[in-house]
Amino acid sequence: METDLLFADDDQPPPPEDGAEPWIVLIADDEPEVHAVTRLALGGLRYKGRRLSLVSALSAGEAAAILRCTPNVAIILLDVVMETDDAGLRLVRTIREELNNHAIRIILRTGQPGQAPEEDVVLAYDINDYKSKAELTAKKLFTSVVAALRAYADIVALETNRRGLQQIIQSTDRLFELRCMQQFAAGVLTQLSAFLRVKPDAILCAQRGATGRPLPDGAFYVLAGAGCYAEAAGQTASPTGAVIPPALANRITDAFHSRRSHYGPNETTLFIRVPDGHEVAAWIHTDRPLDDVDRALVEVFASKIAISFANVSLYERLREANETLEARVAERTRALEAANAKLERLATVDPLTAVWNRRHFLDLAAAELGRAHRHGRRLSVFLLDLDNFKAVNDGHGHAAGDEALRTVVVRAREALRTSDQLARFGGEEFVALLPETDLAGGRIVAERVRAAIAESPVVTDGRAIPITASLGVAEWSAAEPSIELTLRRADAALYEAKLAGRDRVCLADEPKSPACP
Repeated sequence: METDLLFADDDQPPPPEDGAEPWIVLIADDEPEVHAVTRLALGGLRYKGRRLSLVSALSAGEAAAILRCTPNVAIILLDVVMETDDAGLRLVRTIREELNNHAIRIILRTGQPGQAPEEDVVLAYDINDYKSKAELTAKKLFTSVVAALRAYADIVALETNRRGLQQIIQSTDRLFELRCMQQFAAGVLTQLSAFLRVKPDAILCAQRGATGRPLPDGAFYVLAGAGCYAEAAGQTASPTGAVIPPALANRITDAFHSRRSHYGPNETTLFIRVPDGHEVAAWIHTDRPLDDVDRALVEVFASKIAISFANVSLYERLREANETLEARVAERTRALEAANAKLERLATVDPLTAVWNRRHFLDLAAAELGRAHRHGRRLSVFLLDLDNFKAVNDGHGHAAGDEALRTVVVRAREALRTSDQLARFGGEEFVALLPETDLAGGRIVAERVRAAIAESPVVTDGRAIPITASLGVAEWSAAEPSIELTLRRADAALYEAKLAGRDRVCLADEPKSPACP
């Protein structure tokens, strides 16, 4: 080795004053004086503002142990001949194949070039430089180390970019799966903290409140908080408020006003412009200043997140619109159901008296006749007509007549059995269907109804109006294919009751009598 390499003691260089991590250079050589000379030659070297940290190993085995527990070694100055004639070459294999470390720059140094010819070594081993100790002056060593550091920095930057982009892809893929804005915002902080390898002390804010409306100037809505700011989530904050510290609120406000990201010594305020016009800002405590690579990756992350924000916002608007539409559909359905019920009621119920109408009664009677026919059961009907009802309308008015009809229905229902069906057949005429009832039983029920109607007058507008009714009863005959024939006989009996003096019950198919007993 030439005399322009100076010797020095074995002391380590002082630690960097600015806190930047030093470049780690491993010296693997079994000659102690080589370590001393190397330290002296490289002790004052700084590259990209970072000093060198020189680590010594006196054998290939010791160097391998150091590399296994120190993965961020930038350069190894490796002697070929140490504990064995090819110990250095074997360590090259270990580094590249066993440790799978392709970033470290390997500068091979040998005092016996003939034993390991340069051409053979360069072709057979993955090394980055080959130097003979005899020709390695301080200047050449300096040049070789700087070139190796430059290559190592580029490789680390590329690998960091690769890993960072991979993390961005993976994290944004996971975030794309979230469809709730609060969950998504919390996920952004989690992924950003993991991406920057820092504790999740962070906050994510928007200039719009929970309702989506813009907030007053200087105020912002906290979409999510992490770490010591977790309790701020869902609140409106400002530099003059108490939700978050004023200094932090000012950082967020400045980002919104300047519309750009800010990078500080131990914090980052990330401004994110969303394609749909919204703007959000994320603040995170980083513990360190971000380098150019970190900043570039953070900007890529921000651009990906901006798209995700737009997607989540769109999804929430679609969900809200869908919920509104579903609510309207449900409301419309209820209205239609109510309308259908009303139509069904109008189709089956008499609107004045709230009993069945003629059409629905005939349907009920047909069904009951079918059951009576199949099971051999008795079935009777009666027709009821109010006596002299025209005089009630003419003398007291139609309102009084309507009240009389409603009163008659109430009294008739009280006198009928639960199984009996009452309907208005038209005007002041009513009909009753009496299942499982013969003619004699029908007469008893009809007489009970007649008596209930005539029991007391109908009182309307302070006037007492006497009301009576005539009734005709008929029992269904198995020879009658429809209830209409039975009703025709009941109508004839009703006519007999009218002729006999009204306010009485007559039975069908009985001998005609003036009193219709």
